[in-house]
Amino acid sequence: MKIYKLLIVILTFASLYGCSNDDSPSNQLQSKVFQLRYVENPSLLGKVIINENSDGSSLVTLELNGTSTEVHPAYIYYNSLSEGGVIAITLDPCGCVESNTTVSKLDNGTTITYDELINFDGHVKIHSTFSDIGTILLQGEIGSNASNIY
Repeated sequence: MKIYKLLIVILTFASLYGCSNDDSPSNQLQSKVFQLRYVENPSLLGKVIINENSDGSSLVTLELNGTSTEVHPAYIYYNSLSEGGVIAITLDPCGCVESNTTVSKLDNGTTITYDELINFDGHVKIHSTFSDIGTILLQGEIGSNASNIY
């Protein structure tokens, strides 16, 4: 019986002190979260997380909930949603749940820093599929257009 008590104490101690409270990767400095809104289906949820990397680039993470298992093309566009605009940054397609894209340049080759990206005059659109690019599943303002920053 003493062995079981000792084992429980050791396991408890190991579980309390063996884990780090710092879950963020060491190369990420700060981040901003922008909410995505559904276009037609209210069961769809999403967010854009922009993390500053120590090398000067940004990690743009898309997190989607309620979407199909298909691959969804995603882009950052110039201007606000109401103004519309052309594609500024092509993001890695989102395969159902999450996508991560390291960004240091716009599609035209212009360098963009984390500070410039989180203040960018733009918006994000998540499209249904490459063959149905006209159907928008989720969209949201980012940067200077966003009012829903977390």
